[in-house]
Amino acid sequence: MSTLAIDIGGTKIAIGFVSNGSLMKRRQFPTPKVQTADEFAKQILDNCRDWLPDVARIGVSTTGLVSEEGISSINPETLAFPSPFPLKASLQKLADRPVMMLNDAQAAAWFEFVNLDTPIKNMAFITVSTGVGGGLVIDGKLHKGTTGLAGHIGHIAVDPDGPECGCGQRGCVETLASGTAIERISKQIFFPPVSNVHLFSIADEDDMAERIIRQSAGAIATLCTNLKAILDLDVVVIGGGVGLASGYISRVQEAINEKPNFCQVPVVAAKGNYDACLLGAAFQFNELN
Repeated sequence: MSTLAIDIGGTKIAIGFVSNGSLMKRRQFPTPKVQTADEFAKQILDNCRDWLPDVARIGVSTTGLVSEEGISSINPETLAFPSPFPLKASLQKLADRPVMMLNDAQAAAWFEFVNLDTPIKNMAFITVSTGVGGGLVIDGKLHKGTTGLAGHIGHIAVDPDGPECGCGQRGCVETLASGTAIERISKQIFFPPVSNVHLFSIADEDDMAERIIRQSAGAIATLCTNLKAILDLDVVVIGGGVGLASGYISRVQEAINEKPNFCQVPVVAAKGNYDACLLGAAFQFNELN
């Protein structure tokens, strides 16, 4: 059975045609800036009209808090939706297909968990991208929590004197480690401004670029060791545009290795690569506990 997979991020939407568990086709476009769920759904479907006749169902993974009422953004700076945003109902109405929706990092966490090389019980998935999100698998089951909040680990505060976060707290991991945070800090230092991609490319020769990246990796390392101490994780899987950038995971592991032994945890790259959340969107139909 073929699935239309939709992964909604703060800056881009990826769509995929998934058949027999494999991503057969993929497209990407900027996240629409609209105010109604119907208009948002229509713009997504307009990008894959040629796929729809062969699609039996639609799986969505999205940044933000997912409930029966719709999508709510914990940090409006990452995803500016009116809340709750009833996208699931709009997609079902316009596409006339069954729709399932899950937080993007939760979806990716489950996909990554069942594709691990070595069976384990406790795992976290962390995506470092426009924002920082996460998904938790505890005792072999995806942990979503009563309201779907579980895994929003980007909003764990690790620096009480840090920048104010759009969620209302101060010093959240997202304000220190996300692609948005890296860009904000970089703009204060480099003129003319450089992209995050360029920042990574010059890090070997530029001490300031390296310092900015290591600050992000250090915040993620602190997050990993905190999660290890709380949940006794066996492994942390890292994905996202920043998380999978060259040398980023090794920097995180180096910072973790400087912590006390009891809270050290191995980190590995996402098997789904940059499409872990997209694959997770399709995977939730028949694989989720």
